[in-house]
Amino acid sequence: MVLTISNITIAQGATILNVLTTFIQYTLGLAIIAILVYILPASNSANTWTIVAREVHASSWSALVQNDSAAASVASTRVRILSKASLISTILVAISAAIAPLGLKVGPTLLSAETLNAASHVQDTSPIGLATSPRQNYTYDRICGSFDPVACPGNGDNGNTSVISPEIIQRFNSTPWGPFSMQFRRFFTGRGGYNYTMTYGSVGIVESFILREDMFIVDGLVVDLGDSPGVGLLNHTIPTNIPHGATWSQDILWLEPETTCVNMNLTLDYVIDSQGSPKELFNLTDRGGFVNLTRDYPQLNRDGQIINLYEHAYKGAVLSIDGTLQSFNNMTRNESYIGKAFTLNHSDILFQVGKAQSIGNVILSNDTIFEDQEVSCSGFGGADTANITNVSVHCGIFIGPPRRSDGGDPGVPSENSTWTQNFHGCASAMRASIQRIRFSLNTTRDFSSIQIISRTPIDQPVYWAVEKTNVLISDVDLYWGIIDERYENDPTLSTIRRDHFYLPAGSTDIWDAPSAGTPNALPQLALNELYNAAPSFLPDYSGASNYALLRRYLSLIDKDLDKGTAQMKNLIVTDFLANIVVGSHSNSSLFVARHVPSVAYDIKYAIPLLLLFALWAPSFIMAIVLLLFRRLKISHIRDLLVHTSVGRVVMGHSALVPVVHNVSECLSRSLPVRYS
Repeated sequence: MVLTISNITIAQGATILNVLTTFIQYTLGLAIIAILVYILPASNSANTWTIVAREVHASSWSALVQNDSAAASVASTRVRILSKASLISTILVAISAAIAPLGLKVGPTLLSAETLNAASHVQDTSPIGLATSPRQNYTYDRICGSFDPVACPGNGDNGNTSVISPEIIQRFNSTPWGPFSMQFRRFFTGRGGYNYTMTYGSVGIVESFILREDMFIVDGLVVDLGDSPGVGLLNHTIPTNIPHGATWSQDILWLEPETTCVNMNLTLDYVIDSQGSPKELFNLTDRGGFVNLTRDYPQLNRDGQIINLYEHAYKGAVLSIDGTLQSFNNMTRNESYIGKAFTLNHSDILFQVGKAQSIGNVILSNDTIFEDQEVSCSGFGGADTANITNVSVHCGIFIGPPRRSDGGDPGVPSENSTWTQNFHGCASAMRASIQRIRFSLNTTRDFSSIQIISRTPIDQPVYWAVEKTNVLISDVDLYWGIIDERYENDPTLSTIRRDHFYLPAGSTDIWDAPSAGTPNALPQLALNELYNAAPSFLPDYSGASNYALLRRYLSLIDKDLDKGTAQMKNLIVTDFLANIVVGSHSNSSLFVARHVPSVAYDIKYAIPLLLLFALWAPSFIMAIVLLLFRRLKISHIRDLLVHTSVGRVVMGHSALVPVVHNVSECLSRSLPVRYS
């Protein structure tokens, strides 16, 4: 039988038990002596009086009733001091027994030294884990060429195959951080392309996480939706035989979108009707974008893997503003001023008023001057050569979430309330790096018990590689990843030694469709979808039908309008990427630090115990010294016990001699001779 008591700690429970035990110990002794005195005959033998005296004087009665033998004023000073010390120690023992356990509590989890431990896969039973396709029949395939078969890198002149070159596989499998460490989350096997049976990705949202603001794991990934959104590729395994849990670290391939947004200083201002929708007429307001438009053509300094996203975003913004000016009957900047409003209706634009969204590269539907400016902004086109220097950068105009401009409560829209939306020119790229993730697992060995302690970049340059080819961007998605240093000078690879790497542009960037058999192009697909005014796979992230998401957007831009807008785009890409890709690399053994339970103690509860120790330590040490140096013998103690017994004293057999200070005083003392 188990007794359960609520609202107390283990330390408090121990204190209660100690108090009860101490109370019973002392009261039981008092009760037994009281009964003994009551039933004691009037006449007894010397041995009986000896036993009675020993029991009575050993009890607490002598201290309670303050009898003459317990507190004799004529007793030796040294004896009185030691007698008081004995009483104090008895009280401290009782207090310590009651208070000392209160300081006990569960201590912090300590870590043992790291040791190699076996690890095994653990299944994610969340919705996204259950929706992930089984891996048994997964294959990597590849075809190149947009309209006609083109020989893929490593296949010589043979364009009539979907087989990946064994040399390519060997090079990119030299480390666990390459194109073959990622797979489609959901896939199917079918015929397509040039009539090859291949693995195709089923791209779409399984479970959205965008409202989360932490770092967590899902099947095949580590996902961070905090200040630096991104995903890490890892097929999760956890250590076995760890009764108290463990902590371990793993270095994983990390993908994170980088975005920069430039305020175009144009706003869309409108009034909502009785149904809560924007009225037919609304204004495009010049907040400095038209009147202060630069006269210099924006430059784009490209230096391979060293990219400046601000330049990309700025160029896109300037060209878009200039195209909008020309759409207003070739209006010049001098014809505008800050605060000038241009009245529009819904037929003048190609987007929906009142929603946060990417709107392509133009604001007005009749703007055809720079409708193909994406190439100018991104820095590459389908006719360029696919290589390490042509980085996948995507640009476009983003209109932010609606904000109430009349001072009213944005959570309670009302008829004729006024609202505004900001225009930004944004540019994004996908950055890869190696990050060290520190995991922790408690005693429960399941997927949901895995916690992430930290994520830190590896401050060490590694060899990043991209296939070296003359194939056009529109015809191939290049393999990329980290290679072993022995392939640094491989003639089939372009390499760079850095701590991070920007993904190269490929056919997925051009056609906005996932290449069959090549999931390593999914990050570029996510960027392409982000800037597509009519995305094929990206769901509605506008917040128009999700007020919680809208509130998060507004909280981001309230902190910083430009950085908050960029963060919105990074969160969208990360959430989408988490739903379409999984990591396939796993470890069958891990270096783990086992959790070691500990107990903590609050020292203030040990004060009575420390006082007791201050009495005990010198007394114990002195007694040991006297015995060791034979200043005191055990036989002396035995003789004292014998000769101080009441029986021997009464019978006159005691060898002890009292010191009588006042004979008349001694004779006047009356002794009890009978009990009734």
